[in-house]
Amino acid sequence: MVLDNRVLVLNKNWIPVNVMSVMDAIQKVFKERARFVDPETYAVYSFEDWVMTWEDAIRESKIAESHVLPGAGFSMLLPEVIVCTEYDGFQYKMTRRRVKFSRTNIYRRDKNTCQFCGHKHRAADLTLDHVIPRAQGGKTTWENIVLACFDCNQKKGEKSLKQAGMRLIRQPFRPKPEDVAITPMERLSRKIGNKAPATWETFLGKMYNEVELLP
Repeated sequence: MVLDNRVLVLNKNWIPVNVMSVMDAIQKVFKERARFVDPETYAVYSFEDWVMTWEDAIRESKIAESHVLPGAGFSMLLPEVIVCTEYDGFQYKMTRRRVKFSRTNIYRRDKNTCQFCGHKHRAADLTLDHVIPRAQGGKTTWENIVLACFDCNQKKGEKSLKQAGMRLIRQPFRPKPEDVAITPMERLSRKIGNKAPATWETFLGKMYNEVELLP
C-alpha cells in the first residue's frame, strides 16, 4: 500500500533524523508538527497548501498515478520528505547501565575490526578469539576476548601471542555504554537500509553514497 511508503524526516535544522510511513508523515503535517518538502525546490508546505499546489497537476494527469494518494473528495501528491517544525532530533540520554557481555557488544567494541591485522570485515567474516587460550587457562572475559578474522584466528590457534609471534592492535577492555552504543546516525542508516529514493540524495549527504538508489 502507498501509505506504507517511506518518508524521510528532517529536524528543524534540516538534518535527517528518521524514516516513517506516508500515513504517519501526513498525520504529523496535519497536526502542524511538520511541513511537506518539495525535494526539487526545497519549498515547504502546510497540509492545505500541499493539496492545493498539486491538485491541478493531479487532475490533468501530469503526475504518475503511483505518486498520488486518492482521498475522499480530493487527491494528494505522495510526500517523500517532511521537515519538523519543533524537533531538533538526535536527542537521547546515555544510560550508565553496565554493558552486557555479549557477542554483539564485542563486535561493537572492536568495531568489526580484527584486533590482530587491523582490517575491518563483515561480521560474518569475523570470530571471537581468546588472547590467552583456554587451553592455557584463559578466561572468557572482556579482557581476554577480541575479534579476529579467520586468517588471523587460524594462524594464532591455541598459541599465546608470544608463541604465535603476533601482536594486538589494542588491548581488550570492559567497555562503557558509549563504547558500544548505536549512534543516532547509525540507527537512521539501519532504518534507511541499502536502498533509498533518489529524491533523498541532497538531504542524506555522505550517507547517500552508501545506499542503492531506487528509480
